[in-house]
Amino acid sequence: MDFKTVRFLFFCQVLFFLLACGSFVKAQENTTSADVNAITATSESADNRIAPGEFLPISVKLVNFGLQKRVDVIIDYKILDNNNNEVYSENETVAVETTASFVKRIQLPYSIKPGIYTFTTILNYPYQKDPAVSKFTFTVEEKIAGLFKNDLILFSIIIALIIIAVFIFTYFLTVKGQKSRIALHDYSSKPKDQIIYYEILSDIISQMRLRIGNDALEIAKDIPNLEINDKNGLVINIKENPAKIIALLISRYEKLSGQKISFKLRNKLWIN
Repeated sequence: MDFKTVRFLFFCQVLFFLLACGSFVKAQENTTSADVNAITATSESADNRIAPGEFLPISVKLVNFGLQKRVDVIIDYKILDNNNNEVYSENETVAVETTASFVKRIQLPYSIKPGIYTFTTILNYPYQKDPAVSKFTFTVEEKIAGLFKNDLILFSIIIALIIIAVFIFTYFLTVKGQKSRIALHDYSSKPKDQIIYYEILSDIISQMRLRIGNDALEIAKDIPNLEINDKNGLVINIKENPAKIIALLISRYEKLSGQKISFKLRNKLWIN
């Protein structure tokens, strides 16, 4: 074998070795690019609502990195409105070995308008083919007196309904109480010196009706020389000494109720 042939074979071996190394490096690059591709960003807010100027807490997690050494990655943070217009952006560099988790606090602009927005996190890293992206939506809502506007409206409606319900309940109780009262009868047509006795007897009967119902009418009907209307308790006629009839009626009622009955002039009558 001559020298030219040996040199040619050596050159072929070197060329083959270089091609093989290049293929191995390229394969490593492709493998790395396939591994570095995971980012998760989620809001830590309870209901994904935030007011202008407040801080939006974001939980960021980077996972499944195929590199065996620390690598610096760049994370872009963006806020987009419904028309995909960018209303906020910033970026930072994070050093990662295998995984990394942290909380990022983004302060919203005070000028941001209420509405639904998309928070986008974009991860840029070495040997990258396509950026890794994570998104979530949140709502910007104004606050009044420390409460979200919609919550304040809802609470106001609930309070208003409660007030209306209490008013209606009180009204029906008042109407019912008024209906349960027994009207005072007018005795102006009676002789002037007898009016007071008619009123006293009528008021005693009315008050006892509130306590024992229409049984008070039955008791009054049984009083001798006392004539009443057994439907409404109106005293029709006093045929004997009024003081005697009043005393007898009170005695009957006290015996039935077991309590003393005292009275004054009309509109100032009490039952003890």
